[in-house]
Amino acid sequence: MKNKVLCYGEMLWDIFPDGAVPGGAPMNVAIGLKKLGSDVFILSSCGKDELGEKLLEYLDENGLSAKYVQQSNYPTGQVNVHLSETKDGLYEIVFPSAWDYIHKPETIPQFDILVYGSLSCRNKTSFETLISLLDSGAIKVFDVNFRPPFVDQSIIEQLLKKADLVKMNHEELFQISAWNGMDSEDLELAADLVFKKYSLKMLCITRGSEGAFLKTADEEIYQRGFTVDTKDTVGAGDAFLAGFIHTYSRNKPLKEALEFACLLGAWVASQKGANPPFLIEQIGNRE
Repeated sequence: MKNKVLCYGEMLWDIFPDGAVPGGAPMNVAIGLKKLGSDVFILSSCGKDELGEKLLEYLDENGLSAKYVQQSNYPTGQVNVHLSETKDGLYEIVFPSAWDYIHKPETIPQFDILVYGSLSCRNKTSFETLISLLDSGAIKVFDVNFRPPFVDQSIIEQLLKKADLVKMNHEELFQISAWNGMDSEDLELAADLVFKKYSLKMLCITRGSEGAFLKTADEEIYQRGFTVDTKDTVGAGDAFLAGFIHTYSRNKPLKEALEFACLLGAWVASQKGANPPFLIEQIGNRE
């Protein structure tokens, strides 16, 4: 039996120097999960504007229902993306955007896994809606997503304490460990501190081209990275998370889930944009 996944938060347009592509971590994760065959839906908001209509069409093209996507008088979200020399994305996130004003729907289907991030908490309305969802008995997957200046330590720590599985990159790990008085950038020491401090069940650290590290109460697993010709890293972390959730929710071993997640993240980094089309055969079928 497949687990039903709810992805909560931003949907928007990433504006690159050469054009705009749909994005937003929760939407990217939802689309990745859908492509992999998971039962997934998204709770978000877009504007009553042309960009909003195009996002709704985009969801439809990718097989995702827009039933729980609200339409707001605020504009559809936009992020100006600047690529560094290493093809990493630098982000200028427009405020206010429709996804800052996601209201709790009157009815919502039962879900077994809730995927949420920290960026959607930058405004009170969407933050309070998320807090209401976190009261459910679902497995809570927190995708830490530091996008300065929208990094609030008290909110991040509140979300960490609610989570079962937390995914963050190594820079975010060292920032959170520094909040707790650690000035070392020893990966295992920092992960151990964060894992214990926030009573986590599973902590996953992405390390870019070097792969990933996973910690539970009983296991510590390193997964090497996969060498690719990087086009841009936008959406690679989201693809990683989709790959991990999809594989883990099917009761596959953690090592296998982590390997597939790294493989999928690397493949997306080798393509342009956050949601390149892919066939499961291209990645390696792990069903």
